[in-house]
Amino acid sequence: MSYENIPGLIGVYRLSGEKMIKITGKDLKIDQQKMINIIMENMRIGDDEAKRIGLGSLRGFAMVVDNTGILYLNGILIVVDARNTDWSTIIREAERGVIAA
Repeated sequence: MSYENIPGLIGVYRLSGEKMIKITGKDLKIDQQKMINIIMENMRIGDDEAKRIGLGSLRGFAMVVDNTGILYLNGILIVVDARNTDWSTIIREAERGVIAA
């Protein structure tokens, strides 16, 4: 799995319980627990909505906050510079990581 193919990559992290473990990239200067809480809350809301409209279980989501892009898929968090990235590449690389895991 090579996340280096992602343009604008800031970092890749695995969420495990209440920990964010860096796989590659920069250390994030944020409250990790707050970030995990936000990610899990978004997953809960998204999963509820997906079930409500008949899509089944939600595998993940992507969002942009200011100029930072975030993709969460099956326990992997990818953070990018949203102005300098290619979302197709991010999703493709994330799916490869999930398949390889």
